[in-house]
Amino acid sequence: MKSFLLPLMAFILILAIPLSLYGRDDYPDHDRLAARLKSLEADYPQYVSLQSLTQTAGGKDIWVLSIGTDNLSDRPAIAVAGGTEGDHLLGTELALRFAGMLLKETVSGKTGSLLDSVTFYVFPDMTPDAGEQYFLPLKYERKGNANSSYTDRYGNAIDHPYTDLNNDGMITLMRVRDRNGDWIPHPDDDRVMVKADKGIGETGRYSVYPEGVDLLKDDRWTEAGVNFNRNFSFKFPNFTSGAGEHAVSEEESRAIASFLFDAKNVYAVVSFGSANNLTEPLSYNEREASGRIITGILEGDARVNQMVSRKYNEITGDISGPAAAGSDGDFFQWAYFHYGRHSFSTPGWSFPREQPGNGGRRSRSERDDCPALHFLKWADEQGIDDVFIPWESAVHPMFPGKEIEVGGIRPFAMKNPPFEMTADIATSHYRFILALAEMRPEIRIRNVETEVLGRGVYRITADIVNSGILPTVSELGERVRWVQKTVVRLETDEGQETLSGNRIEVLDAVQGGKTETRSWLIKGRGSVKLRAGAENTGFDEVIIRL
Repeated sequence: MKSFLLPLMAFILILAIPLSLYGRDDYPDHDRLAARLKSLEADYPQYVSLQSLTQTAGGKDIWVLSIGTDNLSDRPAIAVAGGTEGDHLLGTELALRFAGMLLKETVSGKTGSLLDSVTFYVFPDMTPDAGEQYFLPLKYERKGNANSSYTDRYGNAIDHPYTDLNNDGMITLMRVRDRNGDWIPHPDDDRVMVKADKGIGETGRYSVYPEGVDLLKDDRWTEAGVNFNRNFSFKFPNFTSGAGEHAVSEEESRAIASFLFDAKNVYAVVSFGSANNLTEPLSYNEREASGRIITGILEGDARVNQMVSRKYNEITGDISGPAAAGSDGDFFQWAYFHYGRHSFSTPGWSFPREQPGNGGRRSRSERDDCPALHFLKWADEQGIDDVFIPWESAVHPMFPGKEIEVGGIRPFAMKNPPFEMTADIATSHYRFILALAEMRPEIRIRNVETEVLGRGVYRITADIVNSGILPTVSELGERVRWVQKTVVRLETDEGQETLSGNRIEVLDAVQGGKTETRSWLIKGRGSVKLRAGAENTGFDEVIIRL
């Protein structure tokens, strides 16, 4: 009897242990990420190819899932990038779930023959070194990889170790009582620190720093590694902490850039990160768009952004928070300005922010647009009670005799919703990416006519039609001259002669739903082949008998 009860009791105890201890109901660490990716490859071998592009300085794989059917590179493609920022674990989960839902619905027939027409390249996590910090005993919002950052330009590593002053396993904030300080507790919620507004008679009472010790006394409290979203070539922030020695200096940034430059079929890039041009589109600015170095979205591409933004909001609703421009050296802007593709970015989720509406009275939340205040209010309303570390006294070697307190919002909480919310968020973004796939440029040959002119001469006329919604090439893509343009090629048989018309012609961007009509005079009998398209639009061809 005892031999039966003991295993039964052990089994019951195992069931009683929260699943979070096993990570089953939390964001995946690098090992679980790899396991899920390998499982997708094993379960859907007819559609999936998994590849490690490189390894980071921390020895972690940079994975890419190529999803589609035969001849992946000859079909228009969307690249989906998650984990572009180390503290944004949601982005990795959204990319992973997108791949899983796409494959599941493909097998069930819900997506029809989509994968016969579109390819997807999914990069689930571009910052695994930084994202690892979420799973370690000391948690802090890390941006940099495991490579040292040499921002002093002399080859000296200036990384600062984090110091957990209150030994709670988390790096938050530190407030120091200081009559010359600029900060006060928020009048509406004293958990939140905001800058005093001297214009209405407020006087600062605190100085606020990241929790830690400035060992080198250089006002850099915490530094570590190179930030993926500061390491790209567009507006590369030279001599900036976390940017790297030079643009695209890191294994992970080189790996994705090299892969994408070889992927000529990509027409759009969707990245999950802090930039947001989907809730609200980017605005056209003539000065920025017409300079010698283009720093603003071009007019035609701005119209595309508006159209895609409308579709995004229609599908996802008010989920991703306010618009946010890209940052210097980030992946999102590089994908547009230097890679030349339509580039879309979203954080995927944000807590609600109150809108002004108090009869014109100036309020603290309106004046400062204080995200921490809105976040804590939302968390309180949702009954989420573990997102704030109460302020408590601490001792600091740099501030002897001063009143020091450590506390604040838990690391990762403001960017990553509770894991149980991710399923619905992922579903809406999956539907959006499918809608973007349906908007793809698609070249078709239509209305082919052959006219007999006599003496063995024939006139061939055909319409080259972009039957998709998006243009075949972004407006900026035409300028960077890297994006593949539509090629129209007429192939004749031996004994035939082309009297007029270009046998090979490269077309500028063909707008969605628009037509380019071409004609040729051919002398000789037999058949000719007309082929049109590019890797990023797909190809079409017809055989014309004379």
